Order: sequence, then C-alpha cells, then structure tokens
Amino acid sequence: MFNKPFKVKSNSQLKGSERKKLRSDIQKNFLQLTEDDINNFIPNREVLVSMKIYTHTGDTVMVYCMQKLPIVFEIESIMFPTVYMLWHFPSLIHTFTTWPQVFPKITGGADLMLPGVVLKNGAHINAFGKLQKGDRVAVNLTSNKAPFAVGKAALSSFDMYMSAKRGKGVQILHFVGDHLWSWGTKLTIPDLGPPEEFLDSAPSIDEDASNNDNNTNVPAPDEIHVINDGMSSTIKESCDTNLPVPTDVPIEINLDTIAVSLTQQSLDDGQEDGDREEPDPQEDMDNLVSYCFMKAWKTTAKNIELPLLTSNFFKLHMIPACPVGQSIDLKKSSFKKLSKFLSELEQKDLIKVKELTKGVVSIVSVNREHKLFREFRLNEPAPDPKQMIEMKGGKSVKPEITEMYVVTAAVFPVLAEYLVKKGDNLPLTSIRKYVTEYVRVRKLQDNQNRRLVKLDATLQSCLQVPQEVTTLSWEELTTKFVSQMTHSYQVTFSGENKVVAKGKLEPIDIQIGKRSGNKKVTLINNLELYGVNLQEFGRECQHGVAASTSISSVPGRKTPQLLVQGNQVDFVGKLLMGKYEIPKRYIRGLENAPKNKK
Repeated sequence: MFNKPFKVKSNSQLKGSERKKLRSDIQKNFLQLTEDDINNFIPNREVLVSMKIYTHTGDTVMVYCMQKLPIVFEIESIMFPTVYMLWHFPSLIHTFTTWPQVFPKITGGADLMLPGVVLKNGAHINAFGKLQKGDRVAVNLTSNKAPFAVGKAALSSFDMYMSAKRGKGVQILHFVGDHLWSWGTKLTIPDLGPPEEFLDSAPSIDEDASNNDNNTNVPAPDEIHVINDGMSSTIKESCDTNLPVPTDVPIEINLDTIAVSLTQQSLDDGQEDGDREEPDPQEDMDNLVSYCFMKAWKTTAKNIELPLLTSNFFKLHMIPACPVGQSIDLKKSSFKKLSKFLSELEQKDLIKVKELTKGVVSIVSVNREHKLFREFRLNEPAPDPKQMIEMKGGKSVKPEITEMYVVTAAVFPVLAEYLVKKGDNLPLTSIRKYVTEYVRVRKLQDNQNRRLVKLDATLQSCLQVPQEVTTLSWEELTTKFVSQMTHSYQVTFSGENKVVAKGKLEPIDIQIGKRSGNKKVTLINNLELYGVNLQEFGRECQHGVAASTSISSVPGRKTPQLLVQGNQVDFVGKLLMGKYEIPKRYIRGLENAPKNKK
C-alpha cells in the first residue's frame, strides 16, 4: 500500500480533545493496552499530527504521527499499528513468523505466502491462531521478534489449516522500508531477541518442513514463493536488520574449564607439542571469546560505569581486547550469539544482565570476586608503546571506514571462479577488479569502441537487463553490477580490530531539539558506531563550550544518544573532524550550526 509515494491531502496538529479521542480509539482497537501503556507511549508533551493521504492505489488513509513518527493508520475505519508502535508492543496483534530469507522479498513489495510461515510444532488446527479473514496481523523473523511488516489475514485460520500451507497468508500493507516508514525518522529494526517459541533454537527451513504432515507439499528454500505486486522500489539502504545466523545444535560449554585453561596456556600458536591433537576451530574460537571477555574487564572496562549496553561492551571492549593477529567471530563459536554467551556467564554468576528498556539489554553488575576473575592472567606479549597510548586514550584513533558490498545470488555466477562465496563482503576496488578480469578473459570488450563491453548470457542474467541490450559502458556495467549487491561496511580501529556489519553505515547524526522554555539542545546519535567513547566525548563538550551533557537510550536506536545544552553543532563538528579524524561525509547535520551574524 505504501510501496510507492503517496499524496498528503491535509496535515494538522491534534488539539486536546482530538488527542484524547485518539487515545480512546487506540485503546478500543487494542484491548490489551492499559491506560498507563497508552499514556506512557503518547506523553502529554509530545506533538500529535493527523495526516490525510491518498495512496497510489487510490485509497484514502488517515495517518497519526507523534514527533514525525507514524504510530497508527486507518483504512476504511480499521486501525492498524505501524512497525514503530509494534516495536514498543511486539505482541499487540497476532504475529506470523517467517525465515530471514523471506525478509528481502516482503520488503521488496511482496505478500507473505503460507509456505513461508514457520510453525514450530507443525501444522495443526490451532497453529494459525483464531483469525478471521481481514484481521490485523504482523510478521517477524525466527531470529528477531520485532515485527517488520503489518497486514491483513488473507484467509481465516481454519482456511489456512485446510489449505495445507498453500496460497497467500498475509496481504502486506506496511513494512520497514516503504514510504510510510521513511516518512518518519527511519529507525532501524531493534533486536528484541527471537520469538518465545524459538528461544532455544531457530528452525531451519528443512526442519520446519519435517514438522509438516506431508513433506512433499513443503517447498525447498528456493521455492518459497511470494506474490509480487509489480513494485520496482526496494528497501531503503539505511535499513539494517543485523540478522544472526540461527542454530539448533545444543552444545555444552564448561566455562570453568575454558577460563582456567586460559590461565595455564600461552596464546602463542607456535608452541611445539608433538602429542597435541588436531585443533578444533570452534573450541579455539570459544576460548578466544572467553579470553577477550575476561581481558576486557581487566583492561579497558576496568573502571567502566554500569549499566553498560551488551552490544557496546562487545564492540568497544571485547573486540579491542583481541590479541594481535586474531579476531572474534561469534558465528564460528559454539555460542553463535552474544546473548547466549552472556547468558552462560550469568549462570556462572560472573555477571548480571537486565533489559532496562524495551529491547535493550545491559550488563548491570560484574562479580569481580569470582574465582575465574581472580585466577585469570593475561598471557600474551605486551603491546608496543604506540598501542599502550591508544589503549589509554592518549590519542584518539582514526577509524578506517570501508564501504563494502555483500555477494548475492544474482552476482555469484560472475564471481564464483574467483573463490568468492555468497555472503562475502567485498570492497568496490575488488569488485571492479573481478569484473574487469571476467571481461578480459572472455574478450568481451568491444573492439570498435573500447569504452563498451559486450554482454554475454551470464552478465545479462546477472544485471537483469532486457535481451535487446547487448552492450554497456564500463561505468554502467559497474553501477548495475553493484546495484545487484547489498550494502555492508567495515570499520577498522588501530589497524587491527575490525567491525564488519551488514547494511549501510549510518552517519553521525547531529540534530537540534527544543525543550521547555524554547531552549535548544544538540542531540548526537551513532557516535559509538565510530568508536567514540560517549563519556569522554561528553566531557570534552562540557569543557569546550561550558555546557551540561547527558547520555540516554533512545528506543529504536542501536547506540545511546548524547545531549549537549544549546546549539553546539559547530563545536561538535570541528571536534569530530579534528581530534577524531572522522571524514565530513560521515557526519550529518552540520548545516544546523547557528549562522554567523554579520
């Protein structure tokens, strides 16, 4: 419905009586919400706006926004929550769970088909809930219970069961990445953890198939079809799902053995041991993860203030604690996810973690008197003086940012012969190199015009160009080739520690907000994505502009937000580009600096 631009017919701020009516309507439509839930979600001080819009399909829709964030919309007097609202109340409406592989198809404008619905206990008469055709439903993933799409049930629950998981299940109306989502502040999907029924393990497609009565009716992964409405727009580049790799293999981990063994052996792989068995890569990675955890509390996190976001502890303390020449990859460990690793440690009474705000898990306490902490010793060569300066924060380290692209199934036929696998991250220079080599080996460069490249069948299929298009310029070839890949990025600190993530790297976002009394404040987001310590940066702002600062968590954002009193955009921008050496193209909002009076 919102996969193409819509026209705004009217846009007006709600008065007191209208605000009260909207709260009442929300409570009537979503009975499980209490009055306190609604008051907390829609505070009195927040500005509410109603918009009347016309969609490209000719439908008239009423949209209600809070601080430019769409929260609900009405179609033919039926109220639907947006994904933003569902991230606050994930269980607000019935939710169907699907595989991560289906995510890009739905966010590409498709409906959810019943073969794509994951049923933990197989198809039975109550497996699809108690829905009537047209009821409100949401869609989430086996790896994250935060809904990413909202729609209507295409069939009743009974009809879904009787159809033997065939046909359309959900008619999608709104999803992360459509024009209603982008009308807001384009928040990314928060990681709320797997749905309750998949906490122990996320099922694979094959496993779900085995739970059905008739396996021959269940499609293979490549056959999970969705109905495409013909839209050509794709999900916005700023949307990043950060989907973890599911696992269903229960593995017993003895943390006592791991930690004690780390105190008794050297990390130097060059030791000679004739009786040593062939090393287990998974066990080695388990040891490395545990070692970096213990080392972090002995070094960079020794005097850290708690509570501390688990994601920030991993990125800013565990990764830098990695010995030179090694890197942490949780997917190669038996833990698979950071949450599972920390849960094991909590069971051992080393730490305590708690969900302080919805979907945000923090470390709230550390038991430094635990036997494992007391017996732990660093067993690696001391860093050179330059590294010591960096560890102590004597000089800020410039982050090296590399924009990369993920190898997809579309481009794999061209890149396969260069030992590239699906899911690999490649910089643009490598992509150009491989494409050029592909053209050279097959002699596809036009002899008459060296600026043109002749397209063979593989390139035509990869680039999805019409058959009548037989040549492209080098620039067009590279652009179209890269457009078939998805974004990722790599941030390197100290030349050693690397953070690789899917999606496009969000810039440091500087905004100006207003508080009571028309006082201006500077709001800075995404600093920690670039390795900036918020406490240190806040102190520098306090001393530099003599203004108070505060740090707070914002729902829907991956990192905390720094607030500085007054309009300090000019100072913040110069500090980031000067001391922290962050390129200007990765800083958004510098235009909000106060204009110099003539």
